[in-house]
Amino acid sequence: MSDEKDTKPDVGGSEQITIRVRDQSGEETVFKIKQTTKMSKVFNAYAQRKGLDPKALRFLLDGQRIADDETPKTLELEDEDQIDCLLEQLGGEC
Repeated sequence: MSDEKDTKPDVGGSEQITIRVRDQSGEETVFKIKQTTKMSKVFNAYAQRKGLDPKALRFLLDGQRIADDETPKTLELEDEDQIDCLLEQLGGEC
């Protein structure tokens, strides 16, 4: 018996890719998702793992904010691509 996972792509264009979400300190969290998964699902899972409010986080791809309803397919993400996560900073004292 083998413990290896089946790495064959799913039929119908729903193959999985691995994406990395990197925070400001450089720590990476890895997600394996389908090309058709809405990014809001990833954002919520990330926030839950970190114990943060998803509304307080901003997710960026190449400096551009990612919308909740986008998917890896619409963003043209490739396996092992990285998304940056920033904690939203509200205006305050200087």
